Amino acid sequence: MTWRLGRILRGAWVLLVGTLLLLGSSAPPHPPRHAPVSPAALEAHVRFLADDLLEGRGIGSRGGRLAALYIEAVFRAAGLEAPAGSFRQPFTLRAFAPDPEASLVIDDGGQPLVAEEEFVLRNMGLAQGSWSGEPLFVGYAIDAPEERWDDFKGTDLQGKLLVAFTNEPGRDDPSRFGGPALTVHGRWMTKYALAARRGAAGMLLVHTDADAGYGWDVVRNGWRSATLALADGEPLLPLRGWITERTGERLAAAAGTSLAALRDRAERADFRPFVLPLRLHIRARLAFEEVEGANVVGVLPGRDQRAVVLSAHYDHLGFGEPVEGDTIINGAVDNGSALAVLLALAQAYGQEPPEAHPTLVFAAVDAEEEGFLGSIHYTRRPVVPLAATLANINFEMANVWGRTRDLVAIGAEHSELADIVATVAQQLEMRVAPDDAPEQGYFFRSDQFAFARAGVPAVWLDGGTDVIGRPAGWGAERRREYRRRDYHRPSDEIKPDWDFQGLVQLARVAQAVVDEIARRGTVRWRPDSPFALVPRTGR
Repeated sequence: MTWRLGRILRGAWVLLVGTLLLLGSSAPPHPPRHAPVSPAALEAHVRFLADDLLEGRGIGSRGGRLAALYIEAVFRAAGLEAPAGSFRQPFTLRAFAPDPEASLVIDDGGQPLVAEEEFVLRNMGLAQGSWSGEPLFVGYAIDAPEERWDDFKGTDLQGKLLVAFTNEPGRDDPSRFGGPALTVHGRWMTKYALAARRGAAGMLLVHTDADAGYGWDVVRNGWRSATLALADGEPLLPLRGWITERTGERLAAAAGTSLAALRDRAERADFRPFVLPLRLHIRARLAFEEVEGANVVGVLPGRDQRAVVLSAHYDHLGFGEPVEGDTIINGAVDNGSALAVLLALAQAYGQEPPEAHPTLVFAAVDAEEEGFLGSIHYTRRPVVPLAATLANINFEMANVWGRTRDLVAIGAEHSELADIVATVAQQLEMRVAPDDAPEQGYFFRSDQFAFARAGVPAVWLDGGTDVIGRPAGWGAERRREYRRRDYHRPSDEIKPDWDFQGLVQLARVAQAVVDEIARRGTVRWRPDSPFALVPRTGR
């Protein structure tokens, strides 16, 4: 018996049983029943993906290729179709190497700046390897028409080195940008991309813990490894860099002002860029190699051609600095947990007939840890046109601590997905919890953002922290402990207190969200969302 015939027969049985149950019940309508998701299967997926054998699933590594092979095997067994004859969607990356001898000199007669301790630099296209001149201060480097905010005011940036604050102005004013909540304009990636499109030679971002939401050690450690970019992607900013707050103070003093005075000017809507009267000398070697990445994508045709994309990234960080002799950053939570949900959903939906769901695209994407490059590549070459893509549901660092009374839907507020998730929560007798750290801008830090910037309504869906059967605050403390002790460290491994019923519940919530999206037949952006005017045509 072929797998297609098997699916049809199994689907007929599911529909028959479901019809009989509905006919015999007078209860209010609930989401359609789906094939169950097994906690044992979820655990098996995570255990394999987070095993030392996969060496942390580094991008382009042997472990990453093993993970892709495993995902493809699951997709094949579940009956997914390979778009254009292959489950693989390959792409080429350029890995720009750090330069341990990079230098940044301020002409103020002071001591030389110390790389990594006071600044970091990355040459991603400055052919001559050096730049000298007077930098241009551009405030927060934001151009946001919907906020009536333009830090550039038509200034020519061609060939200039920019200095800017990260984050956004007016964080204590809820009427400006997102108030304390970070918007897309505050992300450092947005600032670099904007500078690149306008022809700047480079940008130095001034780091403060309050602005960035993390310490200088995060910046320093991230700069010790190569920076990856799509070989056929958007224009790259030739020179990227960060400077510490103390270095920023020294730079400002050399220009005859202070960092506080620069910030006061940057907080004003009538701010205009101005040259800082000092000379900087920068030197950083340009060196890169090409690395091959690949998304693993499967399609399950549904009752019409419109699709919902379910996504999770499978890459992680590979090897890192030794901690108690362990150098493998296994990524059990990040992102083995979420990928397990994606795989289990593929297996469950594979048992159902096409009439039971919309067309579903299962995208296990690569290179998320380097700026969701795999999902950006997918949006440029989607297997279902973006104009026919209803929404993206992304899974990231999923709840592994048990069933919860609440769920979170990061980014849903930008679109009608907020209403859809609220409806599902009511159906499942759950509640929607607010984002507990809006200042961190989590929506802009994983694959759902790649879909949003391509015009597709998207959400990061997860269980909450109100864990059933546990004391109040227990789940929130598990999350905090994970981020404090295990996030991006070798200790991100399966723990004894894990309860895979949390992942089962998340899969069930996702199925209900897909059902509600299909029932409505459309998902629109909120008119006040910065993504509302982005056409669903990809970039």
